[in-house]
Amino acid sequence: MPKVIADIDEVLTTTRSVRRKLDFDRPVEPEVIEECLALAQQATMGSNQEDWRFVAVTDAAQKAAIGEIYRDTWLQTVEIPLRERRPATVARLDPGERGGDAARARQQRILDSVKYLVDNIERVPVLVFACSAKPVPRTVLGDAASGYYGSIIPITWSFQLALRSRGLGSVMATAVVFHAERLSEILALPEGTHPITMVPVAYTKTLDFKRAPRRPLNEILRWERWGSDAA
Repeated sequence: MPKVIADIDEVLTTTRSVRRKLDFDRPVEPEVIEECLALAQQATMGSNQEDWRFVAVTDAAQKAAIGEIYRDTWLQTVEIPLRERRPATVARLDPGERGGDAARARQQRILDSVKYLVDNIERVPVLVFACSAKPVPRTVLGDAASGYYGSIIPITWSFQLALRSRGLGSVMATAVVFHAERLSEILALPEGTHPITMVPVAYTKTLDFKRAPRRPLNEILRWERWGSDAA
């Protein structure tokens, strides 16, 4: 079993979205996946109902079918929209739209990293799918939306933190559910259960992950109310 990183601050500040540094050649033991998910089950949940379901995929044929979906998702949501200069996608993803050389370079690295994972997804030892058995909310805000995502996202993030503490890397690859119905068929999900995100899991080629640059707190935090002077 891998050595556990016991310092919670280190785990919280160095759990990165890992793609290029995933070790495709080192097997991931099933018991490590199960141990990390058991820890993640302690995450908060809406209405105290464990409406989450997980499918861990290691079969080569299953991963190949998922790879086709993931590549088509990249094509339909990134490559074609950027090529056709669709405004919403350009504003969200195009490195040229970022201010400053450093920000543009960082965004280009992210795009290249995502494409690397798209091209190599079948090589990832384990693809874990986090799914929700809650009824799909009718609106994106209000109604049941907060409870819908407020259960599955915390357990998924806790799972990623547990993985990091044991020397494994992961990333929350939500775009793959662009083809949710096809994924549901491949994963043989029960009726009423929907994939929310894919989490590729592998040991990492290095354990030396550092804090990422983030905006200063005074740009994202206000006390009591936001106020009209906020940026």
